[in-house]
Amino acid sequence: MAKLNRDSLALVVLLGCITALGPLSTDMYLASLPSLAQLYRTDAATVQLTLSAFLAGFAATQLVYGPLSDRFGRKPVLLVGVMIFVLASIGCALAPSIEALIGWRFVQALGACSGVVLGRAMVRDLFERERAARMMSMIAMALGLTPAVAPVLGGYLHAHLGWQANFVAMALIGLALWLSIALLLAESNQRRDPAATRIGPMLHNFATLIRHQRFRGYVACIAFCYGGLFSFISGSSFVLMEVFGISETAFGYCFGLVVIGYIGGAMIGARFTVRLGVDRMLQLGVGCCALGGVLMAVLALTADQFGQSWHWFSLVGPMLIYTAGVGLTMPQAQAGGLQPFPQMAGSAASLMGFTQMTVAALVGIGVGHALNQTALPLAFAIAAMGLLTAASYWLIVRRAA
Repeated sequence: MAKLNRDSLALVVLLGCITALGPLSTDMYLASLPSLAQLYRTDAATVQLTLSAFLAGFAATQLVYGPLSDRFGRKPVLLVGVMIFVLASIGCALAPSIEALIGWRFVQALGACSGVVLGRAMVRDLFERERAARMMSMIAMALGLTPAVAPVLGGYLHAHLGWQANFVAMALIGLALWLSIALLLAESNQRRDPAATRIGPMLHNFATLIRHQRFRGYVACIAFCYGGLFSFISGSSFVLMEVFGISETAFGYCFGLVVIGYIGGAMIGARFTVRLGVDRMLQLGVGCCALGGVLMAVLALTADQFGQSWHWFSLVGPMLIYTAGVGLTMPQAQAGGLQPFPQMAGSAASLMGFTQMTVAALVGIGVGHALNQTALPLAFAIAAMGLLTAASYWLIVRRAA
């Protein structure tokens, strides 16, 4: 069977689906979180460990997939990762306890993170800086459909078939993706490094990346930007469903509404990055993150101080602005961070993803323990992440330039 051409729309869609394994795994069962707390007779913080454990596995394994793909190629490593995801999704559906579900979620992450790391590395293999940023933005548009559709689909599956149906659906999607990769995707790594998996060269590569100031700045932008997004992912179902009293199905639509901002930001990036450059688009993105976060915190604080009734759109509206910033920031920062390192794109993508997921896991745990009967903990976490995103760009990336 013929392989996909690098300029084809089908390749964009396939790479988008590969990188979508992560958000699919986190977003599809969000409407089930409050019910899982009741089913397993535990609290919100424990149930949220199913998210944080996923991110912990996601972070740790990213340090492995990049060097492995630099050594053996992107495609064979990706096929192994996706099959792990399929098997672990089945394990999640059959989990008899919350502890078992947390464990299987950790294993599920070991497979899902292969898509994010190797999808980015493939883009770097095939395209240079500005075209890579445009490609990242196009993938981000395709990727944006996942958090728009997954919570809605997950809400319906939960309502009609139970929470296990979400993980069965993940397994079937993963299997279809595995077949598509095997049949349609060509190997993109033409500069395989036989020493990439040796401990000494691996540590040397990571040290080289860490010493590069612009790389550190771009990675900080990605990590804090995603930290705010994950704060919303981990806490929004409890706030929207328990504080505002909306249903599982309505939550899916609210979450889908937030994703409109992300898709809009990614569309702007895809349209204007080549013309205006990575850094101008990144300035706009970090500004939106800071603005959306601060606006949410102000609205939440006003409602808490003055006892005003707080409509759910006071949370969703500012998050629309924040996610527009995410759609602008992450593709540009990813392309800017990977561009100087063609010979170690896999390692660079691994370190980038490790930092991103580690920060998000820590923030998610903090939000889980801080949640109360108000929106203040969630709003303050998102505001802090938005401000740190902007500070990372202006104080690190711009100074290094």
